[in-house]
Amino acid sequence: MSRPMDKIRVRQLTWVGGLALLTLALSVALPLWRNQNVWQADVSGPVMTNWADTVSITTQIEIWSAEDHFTLVRDDAGWVMPSRDNYQVRPERIAELDAMLGALEYEGTRTADSEKHARLGLADHGRDGAGTRLSLTNASGEVVADIILGELRNGYLYVRFPGDDVTYATHPGNISALPSIQTADAWLELDFIALGRTDIARTQITPESGPAYVLERPGQGARNFSLRQPSGWRPITAGAGNGPGAALSRLRFRDVRRAERLSGDIIANHTAETFSGLQVSLDIIEQGETRWAVIDVRALTDGSEEIAASLSGKVAGWAYLISDSSVDRLLRPLDQIADPRE
Repeated sequence: MSRPMDKIRVRQLTWVGGLALLTLALSVALPLWRNQNVWQADVSGPVMTNWADTVSITTQIEIWSAEDHFTLVRDDAGWVMPSRDNYQVRPERIAELDAMLGALEYEGTRTADSEKHARLGLADHGRDGAGTRLSLTNASGEVVADIILGELRNGYLYVRFPGDDVTYATHPGNISALPSIQTADAWLELDFIALGRTDIARTQITPESGPAYVLERPGQGARNFSLRQPSGWRPITAGAGNGPGAALSRLRFRDVRRAERLSGDIIANHTAETFSGLQVSLDIIEQGETRWAVIDVRALTDGSEEIAASLSGKVAGWAYLISDSSVDRLLRPLDQIADPRE
């Protein structure tokens, strides 16, 4: 009796042991298979189906990213940003987003493991490795498209849809870099002042402290600004006035709001005049710890009337936030660029 029983027990133990080995192998292989990101191309075609129709009925775009959350709204004049008092959105950003989303074509599925989303820049907002979520709605408030954009890597743009863990590799057409759409300021034209360093002839500065002063260049070929007023001061170096003198050669603001919302006082001024006769004046308003500029543009010659009118129409009624580094250049005190003569 013992010999047959031994054979049965051996077979049972062998079967159990084999099953345990198989289970172990599967427990190791299955996660590896799921996370290899080399699944077959089981989807194809456009990611955003009927995109042209979707665009035509979209009236709002809500955007979440790791850095920001904001909304764009379409009105009769174009796209605006409600959180910035309906300041107009850059039309080229809308065009770039339209072109990118319309061009997306599926390459295939990738990982469905939510723990791997961050590696593709597709984690939910508020987490490391978060993607950029775009939610488009129509005039009735219905969501007509909702997608999360991740990293652009090796020619593929990785995407997924909210509420779905499956990720996809897509072809983004001819796009080699993602448009700058993650932050509100990237959608706003805040770098419209660019007078050009060689074009600025005269700059008058009334800083927050110390005397007002005037810097001038005799011609466009002159390298340095000279200190014309006040008398009794000598520049520390020949080029000491170039920083404040050319501050409006290129200036990017940080934010924008309606000027009527500011309650602070005007504490300083920076006015630049070009050789062509354009005058741009910034009244600097103190708003807590920040500094905002209200801009006045005038034509001093007939040849500058067109550009003056264009800029005036853009800045009328608006105030612009100035970065700390720009405040330093715009309003540098006289005693930082010159010494009083003894």
